Amino acid sequence: MVLGQLLGQPMLFAYVQPDSTSMEPTIEAGDGFVALPAFATGDPRPGDIIVFQAEVIEGGGITTHRVVEETADGYITRGDNNPFTDQDGGEPPVTDDQIVAQALQIGGYAPTIPELGTGIQSLQGVILGVTAPVIGAAGFGIDTTGELLGVGLFGLGLILFAVSLLRSRSGVPSRDVSRSTAVTDRIDTRLVAIALLLIVLVPANAAMVVASGETDLTIAGDEIAESGDVDPGEPIESEFEIRNDGVLTMVFILEPGPEDVTMSDDGVAIPPGETTTVTASVPAPEPDVDRTVPVTEQRYFLLLPESMVFTLHEYSPLAVFGVLNLFLSVSVLGFVGGIFGFSEVRVRNTDREVPLSIVLKRKLRR
Repeated sequence: MVLGQLLGQPMLFAYVQPDSTSMEPTIEAGDGFVALPAFATGDPRPGDIIVFQAEVIEGGGITTHRVVEETADGYITRGDNNPFTDQDGGEPPVTDDQIVAQALQIGGYAPTIPELGTGIQSLQGVILGVTAPVIGAAGFGIDTTGELLGVGLFGLGLILFAVSLLRSRSGVPSRDVSRSTAVTDRIDTRLVAIALLLIVLVPANAAMVVASGETDLTIAGDEIAESGDVDPGEPIESEFEIRNDGVLTMVFILEPGPEDVTMSDDGVAIPPGETTTVTASVPAPEPDVDRTVPVTEQRYFLLLPESMVFTLHEYSPLAVFGVLNLFLSVSVLGFVGGIFGFSEVRVRNTDREVPLSIVLKRKLRR
């Protein structure tokens, strides 16, 4: 869930920011909810609660608000606790490509998980707080919002993974000699690890692949001829903007299709919510000719040093995906294996046939 929030692609659950009261009383500040992927829910309707990439709200980023109207330009949204719509505040109508998830609603009611968001943000703070001093002391200049978290999770996962291997090879299995009449269930942690891998890797890769694509630059020959400043065939500069609407720093690598087109920046790292202007140098077309230049845009999460991302991409985009998936896989497997090991774990349920009130009292006493 921490990773999903950082990647901008909610994984099963999402939450309202702990300092946001815009969705109260439906979803209290800091509460979580079940997030259904947009591709699985279809187009939202008025009354649905959507999670979308805002452009203006709080400088851009993931926002959870309710659809109140559908127009030809997009969806009109509003927080349940807000007196006016987002569009009255300057946010453009929300389009389908901005929507990343919908909140699960049953009979108009959205089930919530109290304080889920508060807990996740506290965990993020702990991860950054632990990894930042260590990596900083090693002399690495790493972005704390992106690379630091990736390297920190990878390093911790690798350590836990190594611990699990050493423990499994020690030849001294742990043995519980105590006897209990409680019913014992078994959980295969290998299946848990596989499930977590799918939950993490599939949305993460989809976020990079779906967000990437092709941008067309159109150069109008008539406009250039009217200016009289550039003759046909001479290079002219055409600017376009690229924006990172996620909450994690991303690397944008731009590759023009034609060989006679060059870019001012072949690759650039953009922090969350920021916009960068890129310039393409294109030979001026003849009068009465409009030239369309395709520019391929590939996005990668900055979980590796920026130079490594560029080097791997030059070799093959699949190499970048492979290394990023390795980072995420080792992190997940490390946590599962280091904490639980890769075997069946016995879970003793001593609370069966016990009233809920008694169970709660026991938990509170602990």
